[in-house]
Order: sequence, then C-alpha cells, then structure tokens
Amino acid sequence: MAPKTLLILACVLVATSSFTPCVLAKPKGPKLPKSPPGTVVAVAKLSAAPNKTTSGKGYLNLFLVRPDIGPSYFNLILEGSMKGVTMAHIHVANKTANNPIRLGLFPKVTAPMSPVLLNPPLTYKGTVNFTASFNATDLGYWGSAGPTDFLIQLGAGDLYVNVHTVANPGGEVQGAFTCQQPCRWPVCSALPGRPC
Repeated sequence: MAPKTLLILACVLVATSSFTPCVLAKPKGPKLPKSPPGTVVAVAKLSAAPNKTTSGKGYLNLFLVRPDIGPSYFNLILEGSMKGVTMAHIHVANKTANNPIRLGLFPKVTAPMSPVLLNPPLTYKGTVNFTASFNATDLGYWGSAGPTDFLIQLGAGDLYVNVHTVANPGGEVQGAFTCQQPCRWPVCSALPGRPC
C-alpha cells in the first residue's frame, strides 16, 4: 500500500477511536509560482553564501517562455537587509571554470562579457522586488548558447543565483534552482506562436 494511503488509513483509525486530531503533512519544497502554459518555472531560495553572515535572503522566480512565444522573465525578491548590493547574476556551478556568469540579472548588461555594477550600490531594509525580461541576446552576452542550452543546464541542476555586495564581491546571498518538473518546454507540432 502507498505511504500516503497508509497515512490516511491511520488518520481514519485514530479519528474513529478517539478525539485526537490528525493532520496530513504537506509535501515540503519551494512554492512554485503560477505561469503561462508552456512556460518552464524554477525557483531559487537565497540565503547566506558559504562562510558569509548576512541578514539578507530572498527568492528568484524564473519563467522560461518558449522562444517562439516571447521573452522569458524573472522576479527577484530580496528580504531582510543588505548593504552595498552591486549586482546579481545566474552562474554555472563549475569551480574549475570559476563559476561563469550565465545571465546578468541586474543591472542590465548591454555589452558582451561586461559585468556592470550598480552605481551607487543598493542598500535596503525590508523587501526589494525586481522584475525584468530577458532573451537569447541577453544569454549570448556571456559567450554561451541560447535558451535551449540554458534550459538544459537548469534541468541538470547546474545553475544558481548569486547576489554580490561591496563587502562580499564573490556573493553575499545565493541559492540553487529547483525546476518544476518536467523542466522542459512541451513538444508540440503547433505553428510558432500558437499554443500546443
């Protein structure tokens, strides 16, 4: 018998033999936001980078829209407080290649391989919310392939978010992505721009 079925059966037995309440445990994991059909959704929960102390934290909700439908977008929510935020990126987790940048989040990059710093750096207390779109050109600024390759790296668990500060230029808060399964665009024979 499946574990969930056994748990429900146990709750029924307990409830009929006494007045003890029985609550089914909800599965744990990130809450994935709603998205348009055919969009791949991933969430990164941000917390202190290894060996760093901070009161900053947050989430990055990533929405990868099929390239023939429109641009992809993200929503970055920073909470708590941080001083001197200079930039944020999505990196490839590859220490031998120095964890290269895969996508600049903010400030917006407009030239290949050129990280840009916020000027002046951002200091916040409370909640800060950034939303922006990106496309194949934005991914290409970092010398990498386009959206399909990005999606493959996302599905393989190779990407993480890093928020950099003046005090911690290597990153103050970061987090790996959890991708909503099946973590790929639907395969369909619809005409470009038409829903599957």
